[in-house]
Amino acid sequence: MSLRFLVLGAGGVGGYFGACLTEGGVDTTFLVRAARRDRLRKGGIRIQSDFFDDAHVPAVQAITAEEIEGPFDVILVTCKAYQLDEAMEAIAPAVGPDTAILPVLNGMKQIDMLSARFGAEQVLGGTTYIGARLDAATGDIVHFGDFHRIAFGEMAGGSSARVEAIAALNDAVKFDFELSEDISQVLWDKFAMLCAMSSVNTLTGGTVGEILDTPSGHEFLMAALAETCATADALGHTVTDKTIALYEKMFSTQGSKFASSMLRDVLAGNRTEGDHIIGDMVDRAQAAGLQTPILLAARAGLAVHEQKVAAAD
Repeated sequence: MSLRFLVLGAGGVGGYFGACLTEGGVDTTFLVRAARRDRLRKGGIRIQSDFFDDAHVPAVQAITAEEIEGPFDVILVTCKAYQLDEAMEAIAPAVGPDTAILPVLNGMKQIDMLSARFGAEQVLGGTTYIGARLDAATGDIVHFGDFHRIAFGEMAGGSSARVEAIAALNDAVKFDFELSEDISQVLWDKFAMLCAMSSVNTLTGGTVGEILDTPSGHEFLMAALAETCATADALGHTVTDKTIALYEKMFSTQGSKFASSMLRDVLAGNRTEGDHIIGDMVDRAQAAGLQTPILLAARAGLAVHEQKVAAAD
């Protein structure tokens, strides 16, 4: 089964995975703004990787929203969470009755938003595990992790012909296309970890290692994780013991430079996904009757940050 992919966005995540799809012979088109379209058509995409072979994909298909001529089989949504409303408008002409929309944003709120707009039956669950960014000066994708994976599946669980067709591409592309029969739990596992880490990162302004190098740093990290795991449990998505053990190790590694991209956004004075991730977790916890004081503090701090960013624009 031949699939036509539309990749919304050509930044670090979209640029990397879209280039790999193209390189693997998959019919792939990028949906971007006019300036980025022109740059992609002229020079393609270059990937600089610390762990895998560098790549140059010279023949790249790129269009703007106005140039969409019909539906695609799969739409890979790679925008920032605060861009999702605009993104849904952009992809609407590309959504047909058989289109599968695969968002790889962090959190859970995007599933609700896309389902409300296009119908739950058209929305797959997905998340990425990758370290990649767009070099604004060169337009290249810089890949700085030894992993590049998309986990995806049917939100209702199980399998289907459409997700199996996507999974079959794993042999053609150099990244890992991992089909999960319980993608909802996979999303919640990552949601819990990322929300906890982002909360402590942004409250302290430090990496995991810097936080651990304080009298109460480890306890602070674990308390935040306890809040998010309790919320997941109350909502029927108990984080697995294996996952918790992994996060406990991550939150105990002295000298770790690990931090969420949300911290990088705060330090750079940019907008963040705080409301989509931390704010949404707080709302879900409150609906379940739970108290999450660390998350509340992080949400308030990020709201102040967003006010300052808006005032500076």
